[in-house]
Amino acid sequence: MGPLSELRGLCHESRHRDEELRRGFVELKQRLVDATEGVDAYGSSDICTLETYGDDEAIYGYLFFRGSALEVAYRSTEEDLTDSLNDNRGDPTYSVSKPLKCSALWLRVLAAPPIIESLVASLHETMRTSISATADGIQALAATANLSVRDLESSFVAVAKSLTYEAVLEDWRHAQAALGVDPSDAATRACRLLESLCKHILETRGREIPATQTIQKLFKSAAQSLDLSPDPQTSRDLQTIASGISSIVQGIGSLRTHSGTAHGRSAGHHKVTFSEARLAVNSAGAVATFLMEALLSLSGDSA
Repeated sequence: MGPLSELRGLCHESRHRDEELRRGFVELKQRLVDATEGVDAYGSSDICTLETYGDDEAIYGYLFFRGSALEVAYRSTEEDLTDSLNDNRGDPTYSVSKPLKCSALWLRVLAAPPIIESLVASLHETMRTSISATADGIQALAATANLSVRDLESSFVAVAKSLTYEAVLEDWRHAQAALGVDPSDAATRACRLLESLCKHILETRGREIPATQTIQKLFKSAAQSLDLSPDPQTSRDLQTIASGISSIVQGIGSLRTHSGTAHGRSAGHHKVTFSEARLAVNSAGAVATFLMEALLSLSGDSA
């Protein structure tokens, strides 16, 4: 075999291996999506050098997973120097690319076991933090969630009437009425109650309703309009409560999706029990009462 034939064979083998590597990232993404189904998970790998060029310049970055997207964040040492010269002291800005659009050189670095392991470890840590925050949030809401039905009904009706949210009141009554008739329908109506309330809040606050009107998107927008969204600028206590409420809302939405009546019922669907439906309806009522009281408080402050 001549040198050129050997080179041709090596190049063919290299292309084949690169294609395998890209398929590996597609498979990794799908496995992460399957493992985090129904949860807004986020994790990032350790930062690593993706490639070097020139005398001492480099591009560095990391893998990150959010929701259902696996992507690569990258930045150059030249950008670091530019920020330093411009006295830019904020957090560095990274460019983002999908793995399939990255060079094989970058993918080889990102596929290294320590990088993948650090990504998975980061996802584990964020989920543990989320679970802890949810537990704290549930505890913070316990005084409201454990009210007797009569007290919850009284509080809900009073605040809804103060806001003249008649449609929300109607949704609450329908959810209550469905409890003894069809628990699955009651769970669906609990979710519908929160969706309706979030839209009312956004309209009251003069905010746009998100194009994707899932319960998670609607709640996030409504919470942000009430300054309840768990962002880094919020105090730790408020962040914990907001994260807990968000998890409760997500759980109600998931129960509606998998076991409610909104999307029809498959042959093997989970049959919602009365106790589960009551928990969903009362939790939705407690969260709704909290949100409406927060809205009233803001309205009072701006009066």
